[in-house]
Amino acid sequence: MSIKKLWYDEKIEQLENQLIQNAWDLEQCQKENEEFIYIASHDLKAPLRKISTFANRLSEKAGNSLNEEGSSYLHRILSNVAQMQSLIDDLSALADIEKDAEFINCDLGKLINEVLLKLEEKTTLKKAEIIVEPLPQIDGNPAQLKEVFYQLIENSMLFQPEGQAAEITISSRSLDTKEKTEFSLPANKEFFKIEFSDNGIGFENEHASTIFKAFKRLHGKSTYPGNGLGLAICKKIISMHKGIIYAESKEHEGSVFTLILPQIHQEFYAHAKSN
Repeated sequence: MSIKKLWYDEKIEQLENQLIQNAWDLEQCQKENEEFIYIASHDLKAPLRKISTFANRLSEKAGNSLNEEGSSYLHRILSNVAQMQSLIDDLSALADIEKDAEFINCDLGKLINEVLLKLEEKTTLKKAEIIVEPLPQIDGNPAQLKEVFYQLIENSMLFQPEGQAAEITISSRSLDTKEKTEFSLPANKEFFKIEFSDNGIGFENEHASTIFKAFKRLHGKSTYPGNGLGLAICKKIISMHKGIIYAESKEHEGSVFTLILPQIHQEFYAHAKSN
């Protein structure tokens, strides 16, 4: 064996070892971040509950005796407590995603119907028209997939021009070979493209990747409420499912949120091949 070949093999081994170390460091860093979020969010819940309890007691016992300014302050306290509670719940959900990773066969049509039942009051209030076309069955985590569907539908209803009823269409089809190549997906696996199309306010397409980052908002809270975590949760869940999520939009012309999901989850697929 030549010296050049030995040197080449040694360099390859060094690079492989470095990649393994980097992957391990990244995994440890991610675990530490998730543990921090989990602990911080749970530790915040107790004092927040106390603030909420005492503020509600004050409202019940002394609300009528407060002047206009005092009533305004109390209302702001309760409003901010509710916002903080929502933020903590979403942070907890973000940290808990990987703790709830059991995958089973899921009928996406049934999951969507369960989500729509949960959103029934909001859809009625918003006079939203939601069209659900036939959806496939895939391997996935039902609770996590329902969370993605809930976030995307609620998002479409939220970001509407004032006075306009939301129109949302949920459709699905199989990816063809060309599309699998474009997304660098294995040609021998079945993938489904699921689209959530709406008639909302839309956004400039240059922000299409930004909106999936935690706490990134394109609009002020006073105009459209929320804490900027919903789409970040969606992205993490879809990543857990070895899928892809992206958005396409044009300002004032609605948006299309697209999920690309494998019919069989990666772990199941690898297990099936080994057997």
